[in-house]
Amino acid sequence: MRIEEGRMGGGGGDMELVLHPRSEIEGRTKKLQSRMEGLTGAIIFQAVDMLYLSGTAQEGLVYIPSDPEEESVVMVRKSLDRARAESPLEVEPLRSLKNLKSDLAIPEGARIGLELDVLPFNNYARVKEALKDADLVDISDTIREIRSVKSKFEIRLIRAAARILDAGISTVPDHLEEGMAEIELAAKLEAEMRALGHQGSLRFRRFNHELPMGHLMAGPNAAYPSFVASPTGGVGPSLLQPQGPGFRKIRRNEPILVDYGGVYNGYIADETRIFSIGRLPKELEDAHEAALKVERWIAESLRPGNSGREVYEISEARGEELGYKDNLGGPAGSKCGFVGHGVGLEIDEPPVLGPVDHEILPNMTVAVEPKMIYPGVGVVGIEDTFLTTDSGPTRLTRLPQEIWRI
Repeated sequence: MRIEEGRMGGGGGDMELVLHPRSEIEGRTKKLQSRMEGLTGAIIFQAVDMLYLSGTAQEGLVYIPSDPEEESVVMVRKSLDRARAESPLEVEPLRSLKNLKSDLAIPEGARIGLELDVLPFNNYARVKEALKDADLVDISDTIREIRSVKSKFEIRLIRAAARILDAGISTVPDHLEEGMAEIELAAKLEAEMRALGHQGSLRFRRFNHELPMGHLMAGPNAAYPSFVASPTGGVGPSLLQPQGPGFRKIRRNEPILVDYGGVYNGYIADETRIFSIGRLPKELEDAHEAALKVERWIAESLRPGNSGREVYEISEARGEELGYKDNLGGPAGSKCGFVGHGVGLEIDEPPVLGPVDHEILPNMTVAVEPKMIYPGVGVVGIEDTFLTTDSGPTRLTRLPQEIWRI
């Protein structure tokens, strides 16, 4: 089944899979080809990048020739039938990587781009063996930069993800009870979002980073350290998933951090709200108000022409002015190191609002998350997803930002 910008039935339910139109795939491919100077082509294996450049994430590859007059080649091992239904491009069977050179008509002495930030070494070795004398180079940063600027098609899906997220988080008061476990409340919230179309997981590009649907932690658990690239950690349910909600009971008068990624047809929006049963200590309520001020300052700076570094420095300066130098993003020695990040098909996309020179461009979707960390006590703060425009950012996550007292 092939359609330009339609839907594919999802097995009898009301939820439908949104297919990527051919014009969308062709536009993305042309952007990549325009930045492939010196390359013969690029072979894309990672599921997210493959979806972006072919319209399907089935197991296989897509070959993008540098010549814009040549067609991309999509080859799939499994499921071939499903890939043909999902992709607007022609899809061929992938039988063996040993035949890559002939199957893709790659010439002698070719220079081929690969996603070396995520490609396993065994896959790299097989490609190297198949292509013999080819020069294999990293093209992952170029792909991620192209993906950081969203099309109208992508923005529509991210807006839908934000609506799912708003609707899901707004149900927390319906389920929250004193004495329930963090993970019990998380399960109820996640069930609400799954029913609305959430895919049940978030894609993270970093090695050894697997995210649950979100972080829901209460009191000191929200400030409990973990390896994950996030201002917050959490004890988590196991040693192999040492982050997010655990089995601690939720108590009165402590902050409950609800930090989730909403997903619609693969595209992500990110949002955090703080809940409490009863009032929080004044110190934490004041810190939350300071975080709201910092977010407003960041949003005002989230304009084309600025860099992630400049926005981060503004955030740090404002946090220090307000008296929260040792709380914003965490205390010295365990500070998060960023105050925002791009979102799209993955939750850790450029631009990073941190000490890096990522340029802010129109039509980026950026999660801004100034959070005040109090080890042994808890976390307060905010996170919203913004769409950058020439005239200033638009907030896509729309829930009230104050502390939700139950």
